[in-house]
Amino acid sequence: MVETLNYYYNSLPEFPYCTDDLSTGLKIRDKKTASKKRYLQHNSPFDLYWFCYDIDRPTANFDWQDLHAPSPTITATNPENGRAHLFYGLDLPVIRCEYNPKVHKSPIRYAASVDVAMVNKLGADQAYAGLISKNPLHKHWITQVWRDELYTLGELADYVDLQPYRDKRVHLPPVGLGRNSTIFDVLRKWAYKEVRIGGYLNMDLFIDRCIQYAAGINQSFAAPLPYREVRAIGKSIGRWVFKKMDYESFIKWCRVRAVLGNKKSQEVRKKMAEERNARIIEYRQLFPNISYRDLAQIFNVSKSTIGSISELKVPALSVPTLKETYSFLNTSNTGNIGLTSDIGKLDTYPQAKDLHLI
Repeated sequence: MVETLNYYYNSLPEFPYCTDDLSTGLKIRDKKTASKKRYLQHNSPFDLYWFCYDIDRPTANFDWQDLHAPSPTITATNPENGRAHLFYGLDLPVIRCEYNPKVHKSPIRYAASVDVAMVNKLGADQAYAGLISKNPLHKHWITQVWRDELYTLGELADYVDLQPYRDKRVHLPPVGLGRNSTIFDVLRKWAYKEVRIGGYLNMDLFIDRCIQYAAGINQSFAAPLPYREVRAIGKSIGRWVFKKMDYESFIKWCRVRAVLGNKKSQEVRKKMAEERNARIIEYRQLFPNISYRDLAQIFNVSKSTIGSISELKVPALSVPTLKETYSFLNTSNTGNIGLTSDIGKLDTYPQAKDLHLI
């Protein structure tokens, strides 16, 4: 227990927000002073050590077990009404990439997805801003340490359903870290275009405009983020976009993206062609007397494409007669074949889909 609480103290911001009474507002104090207050900021604006959830039920301290949720690392419970804050500690902090566009955004998107899913799993307060929490180091709260080991994001993800949040083109719900992720994604896409058409004379003007736009996005949330966080997102994106996305840099960026896109597209097309060729070869082995023209029609490719498959150029050892092929198809139920009225020749070969080759 002592070791876990020491980790909590060491992971606190150097100058967190804190207070003894929420009605009097928040103050910024050094970590040592803030740790003696009832409420304080548990994560810095730049990294994420703790997932914290506000549970407003009188059974908050223990009903997470009935919900089949992971056991919290720490709980801080109000002795008067049973409401609690549940803390889940991470063994490796997540870098908040919305404050640093150079950092890859996938980890924060993944962390935000886990956070949103945990809010739903625990039935936590979706309006909780997440800036400050009950201080588990303060004697006013009932503090319990349920788990000494810290979590990985993967461990927490095992308890929740992330399927609704896998499509990165869809914004996360404006809950928990989902708000940060949404502001970051919407703002950066707007800023890429705005910097080229806005006619901004200097960086400061563009940064101020980004902060204003981010604040507008934030106000659309039922539980807006603190202005300090919104300002940090707008400032970091504004500075990076102004430096990196002027007209010349944008053209260069587009060219790089085009090259990477073409390379990936070529790899995909090559793989699809290999799979298609394998099906054509398998079909030819079943019907060695089929012509290149018929193969091209069945698989919806050109005759030259069929001719380019080297494996098809190996001559067949024997070619069955029409009646032998017709008999084989009927007895093996491989597929249906259409015949002319005089059974003089095959009208069509069995379609590849009937043989489960396409």
